[in-house]
Amino acid sequence: MANRKLVSFDFAIKYLLRQKDNFEILEGFLTALLNEPIEVLDIIESESNKNTEILKGNRVDLMIRDSKDRRIIVEIQHASEVDYLERMVFETSKTIVDNLDKGKDYGDIVKVISINILYFNLGEGNGYAYKGELKFNDINEKNMEKARLKYPTDKLPEYYIIRTNKFKNIVKTALDEWIYMFKNNEVREDSDTKGISLAKEKLDILKMDENQKREYDKFIHNRRVSNSILATAKAEGEEQGRKKGLKEGLKQGKEEGLKQGEEKGLKKGLKQGKEEGLKQGEEKGLKKGLKQGKEEGLKQGKEEGLKEKTIEIAISLLDILDDETIALKTKLSLKEIQKLRKRK
Repeated sequence: MANRKLVSFDFAIKYLLRQKDNFEILEGFLTALLNEPIEVLDIIESESNKNTEILKGNRVDLMIRDSKDRRIIVEIQHASEVDYLERMVFETSKTIVDNLDKGKDYGDIVKVISINILYFNLGEGNGYAYKGELKFNDINEKNMEKARLKYPTDKLPEYYIIRTNKFKNIVKTALDEWIYMFKNNEVREDSDTKGISLAKEKLDILKMDENQKREYDKFIHNRRVSNSILATAKAEGEEQGRKKGLKEGLKQGKEEGLKQGEEKGLKKGLKQGKEEGLKQGEEKGLKKGLKQGKEEGLKQGKEEGLKEKTIEIAISLLDILDDETIALKTKLSLKEIQKLRKRK
């Protein structure tokens, strides 16, 4: 049996679910998400969706007051928003402030639950349903259970983020039934989850009259135009950023290349200069060494020749003079004279 095709949930929130007869659909979804029976008392008109025409086609929200006097904000957004979480916190805080009458104590603040159904990937992670709340942990305690500070949380805000793009159409829980509907604009015929049966009847496209169909077609068209405008602006921004980045990258690359080239050239030049200097130094040193060696050789030869001549004179005097006199006349040592006399 084919699944029942329904209008998109953002269209339903904007035009259909604000009617009291359809509160049961909202109650079914909220019960599945919050894990407690929810009774919707009324819908409070939200101001957060009155920003621009572009956002009107991209974002839909409503504020619910339930039987516990809590404020439940349900927002659906299709296009990505860089500061989405910051805006979510701001609007939650603003709701708390707006509902605290002047002169009332802080203990009288209203409980706010922010539910965000997103059709873009917010942050990192593989999950599709997240809950956020205020918690305090002992920074010196490693055990998370023991680290938790126990205190009443019935008045503190809660945040829920549903990332439909991460849902893999595997239905295991009542909440999965609703997320399946949000993502695919249809419900499974065998679903018996609270509120789903009424959604089949109230949100069935085939049961819309001609005026409702035209209104729905216009709504979908406006959303597509809005998404196209935002996507175009993003693409143009990325292209401008790419060109600017390329220009800056070329400039930076040239500067870094020049610097690296200088360092490489300096290193190569030092090596080559050292080799050439060593070669020239060797040649110069050889030339200088030859000259010095020649001079020292001549000097040494001259000294040796003079020594030999002195020895010859000393030998010729051995027969006519005593050793002391010969040593005095020739400048040879007495020991050298005695050695010459023995040789003779």
